[in-house]
Amino acid sequence: MNKTITETGELKSTGSFIRMMIVYFTVCLLGLAVMITAINSLMREHDKKLTGQICDLVAEKMNNSIKYMTTSAQNMSAMLTAQKHSDIQLLYNEFSDLKGDGYISMGLIDSRDKVYATDTELDEFRKWRLLEIARKADPVSISSPYRSGFSGEPVITLFAEFRYGKEEKGCLFLTYPLKEIQNMASTETLADDTEIWLMDSESDNVIQCAGKNKYAIGSWANAMLIFDSKIEKKDVVAFEKWKESMHNDERATGVVYRIGDVTYSQVYADINFMHGWNVVVRMPSSAMSSAMERFRSIVILYIVLLLLATIVMFLLTHRRDVADREILKNLSIHDPLTDVMNRRALDVAANNYFQRMLRPECAVLFIDVDYFKQVNDRYGHDAGDKVLKEFAALLKDLFGDIGLISRYGGDEFLVFIKNADKQKIEEKLAELTLRAHEIRPITRREDDYYSLSCSCGGAMCSDNAKNFEQLKACADAALYEVKDHGRDGYGWYESSGSR
Repeated sequence: MNKTITETGELKSTGSFIRMMIVYFTVCLLGLAVMITAINSLMREHDKKLTGQICDLVAEKMNNSIKYMTTSAQNMSAMLTAQKHSDIQLLYNEFSDLKGDGYISMGLIDSRDKVYATDTELDEFRKWRLLEIARKADPVSISSPYRSGFSGEPVITLFAEFRYGKEEKGCLFLTYPLKEIQNMASTETLADDTEIWLMDSESDNVIQCAGKNKYAIGSWANAMLIFDSKIEKKDVVAFEKWKESMHNDERATGVVYRIGDVTYSQVYADINFMHGWNVVVRMPSSAMSSAMERFRSIVILYIVLLLLATIVMFLLTHRRDVADREILKNLSIHDPLTDVMNRRALDVAANNYFQRMLRPECAVLFIDVDYFKQVNDRYGHDAGDKVLKEFAALLKDLFGDIGLISRYGGDEFLVFIKNADKQKIEEKLAELTLRAHEIRPITRREDDYYSLSCSCGGAMCSDNAKNFEQLKACADAALYEVKDHGRDGYGWYESSGSR
């Protein structure tokens, strides 16, 4: 591991710091993406709900308007019935010149389906098969919207049953323009960008009632030309499900889709008095979600400022670590023989740790090479140096990634571990006692049965001591307890003094 100060075994390398920053920002960015996605989802639901409320309001007023027309037609048919005419032609002549409230034409139909109307109205009956609608009057029936041949605007025709002669059944028909309904719909919008249509669920034909383009109001079109061909591919499936629910006369629902740079929310609602026809309201998100967009911007700004503050904190921490490294360098942290920290350097680092932490959780390990003096006496000081070097290398291999390693005396080493995990340390100590036996002072002779061993005593800060000096004393006591029990092992300090 290319560490800036390999001998400490604890201070972070520049590469590790950069990797940590990358991981941190990746997590933050993922969190930001999740939050923005959640906010966008809430905005979509908000847009659909608001559009649905407007759609319900428009549908309710359209239903009320058509109900009023229906009531007017029924009142007129009741008046015709009260006349008790036997000649429907005379009845038509009396009423054909009347100017009613809102309707643009009227006429009568006798029991034999003869229509009493102007030539233009007769052409309309043939073109739009209005007699088929008239036969369904019980007591009222309503045609689907169609374009009038003499006014050129969308209209609907209402049929109301009446009686004449000897209780023969006839029909009164009144033709109303949809203009009044369209004008009423346009007054219910939130913005000029709001679009309202009447849509035939069977044919997908639509009549525009309100929209940004005032000249398009009253025009006919097909939903395929208005919506389907322009919707982004990722939203096509959702839009098709929306249309299918409308075709199946299911409960009103909404859909959100994108056309170009604009996101739309679209909802339909049933018109009770016009079977198969629905009110469709489409609104761009910009007309509804300005408050939510401001909230989203505030959240994003807050998170960005938080990230910037975190960057500053990380950089300051990193600069402090760099300063600590310089201090350790100035204290000559190396032990020249074993290439681990010397005693003074480790004492400074450990005491600094205790000063910075309110609740330190760490461990100290005192480790002795057993009977090291015999190695020097038997094999010489060069062999002894070789043993110390290899033993220090073994300690760095086992503990270099979790702690600070120091040569504390001649053959005595100390390991200082932050955020100590006792079980993990014990696994490493067990491996240490086994691998220490493999270290040889010199090339082994056949009659040489010398085997190196080590003894270790450990102490945990949270259990045994409150500062570094006390922790060292506890670990030293545990070491001597191990030595008293035969060496070549390890043990932990306990208040009773046993391992």
